[in-house]
Formats: sequence, structure tokens, C-alpha cells
Amino acid sequence: MQRLSILTLLLLVPGLAQADQGGEQKPATAKAAEPKPRAPIQHLPINELESGAARMRFAIPEPDRTGTIVVRYEASGVRAEAPARRTASGYVADLPARVVQPPGFSYWVVERAGDGSEQPIFASAQQPHRVAVFHSDARRSELRRLRQRGGTRSSLIAAAEYVDFGERQLRQGDGQVPDRYYRLESGYAYAFLATVEEIELRVVRVRGEAAELRGLAPDDAALRVDPGIDYGRAAITLLIAEGIRMRGSVLLGASQEGFEYGSGGALIFGNPRGLHVTLSGEALSTLGFTSGMRMGFLAAERVPMGAGVEVSNFPVGDDTGVRLIYDVGYELMPSAVLTLRAGFQGRTSVTGGPTVGMAFRYGF
Repeated sequence: MQRLSILTLLLLVPGLAQADQGGEQKPATAKAAEPKPRAPIQHLPINELESGAARMRFAIPEPDRTGTIVVRYEASGVRAEAPARRTASGYVADLPARVVQPPGFSYWVVERAGDGSEQPIFASAQQPHRVAVFHSDARRSELRRLRQRGGTRSSLIAAAEYVDFGERQLRQGDGQVPDRYYRLESGYAYAFLATVEEIELRVVRVRGEAAELRGLAPDDAALRVDPGIDYGRAAITLLIAEGIRMRGSVLLGASQEGFEYGSGGALIFGNPRGLHVTLSGEALSTLGFTSGMRMGFLAAERVPMGAGVEVSNFPVGDDTGVRLIYDVGYELMPSAVLTLRAGFQGRTSVTGGPTVGMAFRYGF
């Protein structure tokens, strides 16, 4: 009897224990939802560039969840950074032109959080991405011409010239009439060394003695005049192609006749600081025209020379004369050239006179 009671008790206890445990069971708590992963920031690496300011682009799908994108770069041993900014075309980071120069630079990209912590986006400081930089053909041409100018773009110009056609008897019975003038010039020029290669502004003063034949009857004596004018010349030189340049100019001023106006032009073939040929022409209302051809060359490394011929009826617009001119320069320094000019001219086969002049050009 006792054995039966004990056996019955042993059978009931596990069930009661399980019932107690079941009564204490609680519903399982739902597992917390994991945050949705953020879409990656996209950047197309740059492998090579032309020199000049550069722009890097980034695709940021979720900008509200993204920190500041920072491009860090290193060039010539100097490190700096450029934060990306939002534009109408997306997120961009601009690198200055002084960085994007041959032979190249290195860069890497990080994301900076609000607390200052950073995580890499592309490459790293230990293994930056290298970008090769090269000059375009136009840029190489510009730099070559800039070196020829001694690294200067601005120039101050001063020139003086005395021109004597001699004294001649214009009509039988008349006395000798002088035919001469002088010219003073000063100006400023700036070289862009692009399609617009150079612009130049000059002021010119001309004074002289001559005889005017226009409007006189055959038996009248020639009228002696003292031609003079003050005018300004604005010129622009265009680089049409390597070795071909075109210059155009506008002239405005005043003389004894009143308001004066004119224009000029030139074609330059070759290197203006080496071997070249210039075909030019200029006309100034009542005072006449000048046209000519000049060949320039380097006689030595620092000695530019030139020889030219001009046909002109300047400064009164009457008889046409021919001028032969030779000039010799010396490069005092790469940015400063002193030029001496000499020649001979005449309006007839039996009269003529000398030309002397000088010019100085200083670059800075």
C-alpha cells in the first residue's frame, strides 16, 4: 500500500512541476528591427587631367544621412582639403589650378560626421589615388611664349624717331622746302597669350615741316605747312594659328585740320621673337598712309634685328616716298629690350635723308 502511494506521488510530481513552469511562462519579446543599411556614396575616380582647376563629382543617394564629404589632396609635398558642396548638378569638390599641374597630385576621400569622426570613402592617406596631369597643346604654347617673354605679361613702351626726306624744290623758281618730321610714342601692352594674344594702347605725337601741293594751280607756289597730330592707337593681336598672327588697330586724334581718325592692320608670319615677316598698313584721314614689309630675326641669342621697306605719303598725304629701315636690338634682360633704328628715305630720286630712332620695351 505504501509502495503504491510512493509510486503515485513520483508520477504526479513531474506533472505538477511542469504545470508550475507553464504557469510562469511569459510570451516571447519581439526581436528589435535592425536599421536599414545606407546606400553607398558613389565616386568615379579621376586618373588624368589637363592642367587647370578641376572638379570632382559625387553621387550621394541619402544626403540627410550623410556627413560632410571631404577630398584631401597632396601636391609637391603639401597637403590640403576641399569639402564637397551641393550644386544643381549634384555634389562637387573643386581643386584649385595651382594644385592641378604636371606631373600630378594624389587624393583620397573621407566622410566626416558631426562629432568629427571620419570614415574612408575612397582610397586613404596611406594609399592615395594618383592623378597624372598634363598640359594641353594650347597651354604648352602659352607657357612657351611666356618663357620667351621672361615670364612677364605687361609691357611699357617708349619710342622716338626722326625722319628726314631732305630739302627739295617743288616748282621752278621756288626755294628749297624742308620735308621732315619726328614721332614720339609711349604705351602699355598686356599679353593674354591665348586666341587674343595681346592688346596694346599707345599715344603718339607727330610734328614736322613739309609742303602741301593739293588744290594748287600749276603756277602757284607750294604751300609750306607744319603738320602735327596727337592721336591714340588701340591695337589687338589675334593668334590665328601657330606661326600666324593678325593685328588690327583703331586710330583717333586731332591735328590742325581738326578731328582725325584711321585704322591699321598687319599680318605676322613666324615667331615675333625669332624669324618672322610682317606685312602692315595704316591710314590716318588727312595725314596719309603707311604700308610696309619687315623681316625680323635673331642675329644672336640676345640681339634681335630687322630690315624693312615702307611706302608712305605721311605726314601731309601728298607725295609718296620710300623708306629703307634697319633696326638692331639688345636684350638687357628677358623682359627689357633696347632697339636702335636707322635708315634712309626719299620722295624723289635726287633728294632724301636719314632716319634715326630708338625704342625701349620693359616687361613686368
